[in-house]
Amino acid sequence: MLEKEYKQKILYTYSIEHLPHKDKVLFFYGLKGRNSKQGVVGRLNIHHVGRCVLLVPPEAEKEFDAFLQKWNCPNTKTHVMVAS
Repeated sequence: MLEKEYKQKILYTYSIEHLPHKDKVLFFYGLKGRNSKQGVVGRLNIHHVGRCVLLVPPEAEKEFDAFLQKWNCPNTKTHVMVAS
């Protein structure tokens, strides 16, 4: 039987409901990138799980917190172990 390795990650959920449409567009450009400019997801090796749900490596926690704080996005963080 193969043993699985587990890695610590942080499961983020966030809300952008408070943002006007134009700011939501700019938020997603910063999150995912635009044209040849890479967004925070690609730069920090973040996995997009679903709508407003991301798995963030622990070493990227501070930078991603700063990104969400810049946009005043309410969020919750849950530390999880993920099979790799």
